[in-house]
Amino acid sequence: MRRRRDQSGQALALVSGVMLILILGSVILVQDVGQQSPLVESDLIQHQAYRALQAGLDEYLYKANVNADYIICNSSNQATGFCPGLAFGQWIPVQGTGSSNGPPSWFYFANPQLNYSTGIVSMTVEGAAGFPSGYSYQSATVALQPLNNFLLDVLWINYNQTDPAVLSPQNPPTCGYYWQVGIENGCQKVDFISADALTGNLYVNDSIFTCGTPSFDTVRTADPNEDYVNDDSSCGGSGTPSATSKTDGVPLEAIPSDDSQLASVAEQNGCLYEGPTSIVLTGTTMQITSPDTPTGKPPGAPNGSPSNDALNQAGNTSVCMPASAGGSVALPNNAVVFVENCLSGDAACTAGNAYNPMSGDGETGASGPTYGDAIVQGTLTGPLTIGAQNNDVIDGNLCYSSAASCASLPGNSATDVLGLIAYNYVEINHPLSGGANAKICGTNGAPAAPGCDQTNWTVNAVVLALNHSFLVNNFSSGAPLGTITLNGTVSQNWRGPVGQSSGGAISHGYAKNYQYDSRLRYFSPPYYLSPGTASWGIASINVSAMCTVSCGAP
Repeated sequence: MRRRRDQSGQALALVSGVMLILILGSVILVQDVGQQSPLVESDLIQHQAYRALQAGLDEYLYKANVNADYIICNSSNQATGFCPGLAFGQWIPVQGTGSSNGPPSWFYFANPQLNYSTGIVSMTVEGAAGFPSGYSYQSATVALQPLNNFLLDVLWINYNQTDPAVLSPQNPPTCGYYWQVGIENGCQKVDFISADALTGNLYVNDSIFTCGTPSFDTVRTADPNEDYVNDDSSCGGSGTPSATSKTDGVPLEAIPSDDSQLASVAEQNGCLYEGPTSIVLTGTTMQITSPDTPTGKPPGAPNGSPSNDALNQAGNTSVCMPASAGGSVALPNNAVVFVENCLSGDAACTAGNAYNPMSGDGETGASGPTYGDAIVQGTLTGPLTIGAQNNDVIDGNLCYSSAASCASLPGNSATDVLGLIAYNYVEINHPLSGGANAKICGTNGAPAAPGCDQTNWTVNAVVLALNHSFLVNNFSSGAPLGTITLNGTVSQNWRGPVGQSSGGAISHGYAKNYQYDSRLRYFSPPYYLSPGTASWGIASINVSAMCTVSCGAP
């Protein structure tokens, strides 16, 4: 029994010793974790600051690729309707972060800097995270480069052939790329001729047809086999086209087929119209004639809201229709106008309303008093996009107020830019109402536009015909009327003829003088549609820590 009592005492001492060791170990462990906690928190905050920087960069790229002109937004114009959703020179909270959900974090944009000669945009993006006890900052110097080929080419063509719907509206032929199937029955190629001059890049998914000696800058084509196709006997093979460089067999590029998203953009903070609509640009204002557009306040708009057209959303503060049929209004807040077809059952578009200014003038494609045509001319100050569910019809010169003359290009820093986007055609008006040789606009006895002809057009615009062409109405009629000088770009699904030639010289319509507007490398019309690719991408990025968790609050 004495031995058992002695063993019991020894066991108690052993257990007590083990417990003491465990207690001391726990104290040491707790003390070590406590000592490590500030390091863990510091590492977490630094990582969150980098994530905040990345969130800011992602936000900027997303908005720039929705509306490429965010590139020209900065602290001086961020309050305008043209640059919504960004704030420069101030800290912006990252959504989903806060004191109860990880360390709060923010991002910051400095004003973008444009390199006019390269089109590269440089900017600083910063990220911050932390608590009042300490914050961490990360900074990145980012260079962005333009990727939108529509705006890098003075002329972009999908099919380099006459639109089948122009050749035979009731029974259009089926036409494919020449380099795949040749010129199919009923289809018609379109030549570049000696009188044509393009200053800027040319892209064609199809083959390139020439007659005579047209001149090009950089040429790219998806045709892997041909050089230039010159199979017109009237040219006599007397000349060879010139180009600074030519690349065959490049990957096919797609073209968007729908511009209906512009209607949503217009009704939110722009101007949405219905039926044929005449738009005369007068600097920062526009004269509107649109009898089919319902007037009054938008449905649900509160009392005291500005007069508007009733198609717009209740929160839209752009004044679009101050009178029953139109009037002079300021350019819309977000610089987007869209003209849609008359809606089914809309009382403003009944058969008794016969407003159709293009009636009898030979408009290409479907037309009439219920179609969404935007009929445009004038001088523009600032950026503007005009979309149409049917056609954009140019019935007078389109000029930029910042240029020395209508026929010249603005300076690098000018923000005058006009986008014309049509679901079907973008048309130069060349009416038949006055006969094959209608009187020239402005001459004695000539009817008013759009019922008169014009010589030597000047068009300052970025043109996009999604499903059809940029062309001259009645291009095969009348005497030759000079040259179309276009400063900007033309992108089209089918090659739109602007005249007819004989032996490489113009016999009807117009010759081409297309000049690339180099500002389009970094600046575009608002909400311009891209060829299914991002408008902007990262050329380079350099990230560095600005300071440690000892920094002050952002």
